[in-house]
Amino acid sequence: MKTLHRIIGVLMLVGGFAGALACIWALVDPSIMSPTSLGAFEAPSPRWRAAFGLVLSIALLLFGSGKLRHRELP
Repeated sequence: MKTLHRIIGVLMLVGGFAGALACIWALVDPSIMSPTSLGAFEAPSPRWRAAFGLVLSIALLLFGSGKLRHRELP
C-alpha cells in the first residue's frame, strides 16, 4: 500500500510540474489556448484560465510532494 501511495505521489508531482509549465507558457503567450464558449456565458480570458490552471497545478504539485497532506493517523 505504501508503494502505491508513493507511485501516486510521484505521478501527481510529474502532472503538477507539467501543468505548471504549460500554464506559465499560456500566461506568457495566451494564443496557445483556444477560446471556448459556454453557451450563454462569456468565457474568461485565456490569461485568467492559465492563472487558475497554474494555481491548481501548484496545489497538485504540493499535494504530491506531501506538503498539503494531513498527518498520518495511527
